[in-house]
Amino acid sequence: MAFWIPIDRNHVLNEGWEKNATYQWGIPLHPLGEINVIDYVLQAQGDIEDMRTRQRSLIFQMFCNVISACLFARNVPVAVRILMRQRRALAAWCCLLQALAGLTYTLSCLGCGMPDGPLCRHVLWIAGAGIALSSICVGTTLLQKAYLVHNKNKWMLAIGIILLLPQPTVTYYTWISPAAMVPSAGCLLLYPPELPWIKLALDAPINIIFSVAFIIVVYRQYHLFGSAAWARLVRDGIQTMCIIVLSNIVCMLCIAFEVANLFSEQFFTLDWVITAVLLGHHLSAQLHIRNVAHVPRTTHALRDFSQIETAPSHGLSRPHDAKWLQSWRHVHT
Repeated sequence: MAFWIPIDRNHVLNEGWEKNATYQWGIPLHPLGEINVIDYVLQAQGDIEDMRTRQRSLIFQMFCNVISACLFARNVPVAVRILMRQRRALAAWCCLLQALAGLTYTLSCLGCGMPDGPLCRHVLWIAGAGIALSSICVGTTLLQKAYLVHNKNKWMLAIGIILLLPQPTVTYYTWISPAAMVPSAGCLLLYPPELPWIKLALDAPINIIFSVAFIIVVYRQYHLFGSAAWARLVRDGIQTMCIIVLSNIVCMLCIAFEVANLFSEQFFTLDWVITAVLLGHHLSAQLHIRNVAHVPRTTHALRDFSQIETAPSHGLSRPHDAKWLQSWRHVHT
């Protein structure tokens, strides 16, 4: 498939292209990044094969963006329902911000295919900001969970905050890197070779801390509860937190070693979507647990009482009992 044709960064970026480029905020803008999907496809008029190649890659991107938009949109009502009950739920705020950022990115990608839609560069700049925001939101959620399960360890909280602060570095490199429309890949960020290793340096330390923190929790739970520990880990959300960390580590390594050439940048978005799905699943499970916990038990306790037949009372049918009841009512009225 044409989408997986390797791309040479130097082949797309001709030597000395910055000299004739337009600058914004001191950033050189590549001409191929200053067009949208429709303009890019129309540039291939007269070459049917080239036009088909461009359309295939763009349709594939659009398909992925539609699925991603649906997954991000699913998290919004879940987070809102939790926030309506508990406005200080940090995980719900993080989930909501991550989902809104993801929707903004995916909708801008879809809008890039509309007349007068966003340019390729605009879409990638939105992605750069969203990826950093997603990393901060997910890291904050993991840090809060690790902080609580380790008896509110202040050192863990301080180290986690310090390691999360440099995440906007990814946004900076995304914005200064040239964007370009490539026939076999659509809108692509031609990032510098050092960016994957910078991302690795940013994510590795905090992921190691989270991994160790949650492994300790798993060991303690297993030591206390044996085979029943896994059910408790699922209920407490530790299992989901571990999967989020694993997803981040795998995607981080794929980006660092460029397992798919320049297409490895798609692992940024993939990790974004996976963590959003897992975070939404975690919040949905917690919401379900809270709903079950607040179901009144009185209904179940008295459910069958109405089915009990009472024996007919014959005592009050006697005349002296009737007179006694009448006199009792007279005294107490």
